Amino acid sequence: MNRLERLYAVAEELRRRSPQPTSAAMLAERFGVTRRTMERDLAALRDAGVPLYASPGRTGGYGVINSGGRAVFSLSAEEVTALVLAVAATEGAPFSDAGRAASQRLRDALPDASRVAVDQLVGRVRTIEAERPRAGRRVQRTLEEAVRQGRVVNIDYVDSEGAQTKRAVEAVGFYCGDDGWYLIGWCRLRDDRRLFRLDRVQRATLTRELIGDRNVDTTLGWVPGPVTTPD
Repeated sequence: MNRLERLYAVAEELRRRSPQPTSAAMLAERFGVTRRTMERDLAALRDAGVPLYASPGRTGGYGVINSGGRAVFSLSAEEVTALVLAVAATEGAPFSDAGRAASQRLRDALPDASRVAVDQLVGRVRTIEAERPRAGRRVQRTLEEAVRQGRVVNIDYVDSEGAQTKRAVEAVGFYCGDDGWYLIGWCRLRDDRRLFRLDRVQRATLTRELIGDRNVDTTLGWVPGPVTTPD
């Protein structure tokens, strides 16, 4: 579960439990994070406009003021539109399906007037239906999980010359090249770092083996042009 999904889930959990307050410690245990992380999540929800209240005392905690069952976010129509367009532009990228679901949740959570304004702005944008190479959804979800959990993944791979191999790969991260998205990994077959273009992965099976601490940039190695981490 990424942070945006967790924030949404925390808000829903508080709303479900209200008017009974829930402590930050209980929420932290429920979502598998530290109390300090949960405190930051709760502060982020308040900053986003979710109507949280704090109840002091030993039996106190946090709750949500009833807002008709809908989360409230203090984002402008332009800001939400920018997020919707950014998600659309990353179709085929790692976690793009999750991004699309989060984008729809955000739009559903907006007040009616804001949602109409976003729909109108989005309706003024046109894009070309470009053919972007992408992995099958089942393969991509498996690779996303391998990177998220830091695990070894077994793949059937077809290289640029059509040669087929089976490899055990330590999934470290993702890289966006000029011709598509790649898995950054340490290949057990070659005992070396490798990039695997996602659409050339024919099959992927997640293993239980954790990869340990591998540096993303060291495993990526040299690539043409500068690379950045999305903010």
